[in-house]
Amino acid sequence: MARGAMQHVELDEAAELSAPAPAPPARPARLWRWVGSVAGAVVAVLVVTQVVLDVRESAASARLAATPGVVRAIDADVGVLWRPDPAATGVLTQGIEVGGAVLGLAVADDGSQAFVALDARTGEPRFSTPLVGADADRARSLDRSAAGTCVPVPADDGAPRQAACLVSDGFVHYGDEGVQTRKPATSTRVVVLDTADGHVVADVPAPGATALAALPGLAVVGVPGRDGQTEVTGRDLLTGDVRWRFSPPLPGADRRAFAGEVRLFAVDRLVGVTIPGWTATVLSSTGQVLRASRPGDADHVVDPLAGRAVLLLSGGSGGLWSTLVERGRADVELPGEVLPFTVDDGSVPDLVLTSSGNVRGWDGSTGDVRWKSDVVASVNALVLQGRVYLSTQAGVVALDGRTGDVVWRGVTAEGNVPGFLVTDGEVLVAADQPVAGGPRSELVAYALDDGRTVWRAPLPDGLRSSVALGHLFLGWGDDGRLAVLG
Repeated sequence: MARGAMQHVELDEAAELSAPAPAPPARPARLWRWVGSVAGAVVAVLVVTQVVLDVRESAASARLAATPGVVRAIDADVGVLWRPDPAATGVLTQGIEVGGAVLGLAVADDGSQAFVALDARTGEPRFSTPLVGADADRARSLDRSAAGTCVPVPADDGAPRQAACLVSDGFVHYGDEGVQTRKPATSTRVVVLDTADGHVVADVPAPGATALAALPGLAVVGVPGRDGQTEVTGRDLLTGDVRWRFSPPLPGADRRAFAGEVRLFAVDRLVGVTIPGWTATVLSSTGQVLRASRPGDADHVVDPLAGRAVLLLSGGSGGLWSTLVERGRADVELPGEVLPFTVDDGSVPDLVLTSSGNVRGWDGSTGDVRWKSDVVASVNALVLQGRVYLSTQAGVVALDGRTGDVVWRGVTAEGNVPGFLVTDGEVLVAADQPVAGGPRSELVAYALDDGRTVWRAPLPDGLRSSVALGHLFLGWGDDGRLAVLG
């Protein structure tokens, strides 16, 4: 048959009509299975997303909790955890905190000295390493502060693994009537100890040393001479071998800002040497003079959070100038007094505040003005989540860290002023304290986002104000005694 020819086809209509209808396609069942699979996948994605968010939030909370100056959680049930005696207070103020313990040099009731670790929550000793034996004369003194001190040896990351202690058997005896008797030191050493268990890593003599600073692998000590000339030496941390020497100028006539001896500080592998009547000399870790001193009524502030030293100098008109000194950067001079942050989460990079009648924000790398505010800071400042939180005479203030605009103001009770600002990362807490006498101070917690009062609680009996030291929340009274709060 040729292609395209017509064919005769017979249709059996009866068969066609009597045949059962074909079964409906199985698409709906497959569709429901598909919908169910998609829903399951969506739920799985949501669960995974929530887990990721929870992990990120947990990690962020952990990072914030580890930020220097952020204390452990505070709530309205805050109370006294323990009250340090004078020896323990001396340990707290040395500022070494590792693994939930505070460490430092302590003087016992029998006049002996030891490197101790005290549990931050209870005050109970974790370990004690004897360094100087009992001394009956020292035991009779009313002073329980050590003649020496301990400083952390900076680690590349995390908490310090070692502490360096200037240990001396000399002291000043304080009698009941305030009579002072000085006992000259017969032995002065630099002792390096492990912060985990207190074992001695190194113990080397440092005759006549009265000041100590530490850098990685380096102990810097100051030894005053009889003619007023001080010698500063950089020594191997473990062997005591002298690597370099530096002779600062003789003390000047202007002693308004200093006691009459050399002081040392260390920050970010820089060493500072301060002498009465002079600005600080800044040295490298190899003893090279990076910034020479000059005559003047001067002081300094160490800002460990920013890794810088701030040199303060009074101008001829009575104004104050601040010089920012950082390793690897040119000095930056700013009018006014720098207000270091007691907490800084890094959310506003290179922000520096000065206070001179009002608060100004500067770029710490260039010295350019970022913003000006009419707020007058009274105590301290914190940076969290892009905002600057300040304590002022009129109350607590939150500023936008990038513009200086006021975000919120939290007022205090009439006749009261807020004290030192403390945060646990969830709220701001400050003592709402009477200016003079009056009723007991209250702790007030402010919400970080809008400044609303979250809770109020009276400070425990005998305490007037509060402060953060490392991760510790402390209260103190009019008698100067401290209490660890929590």
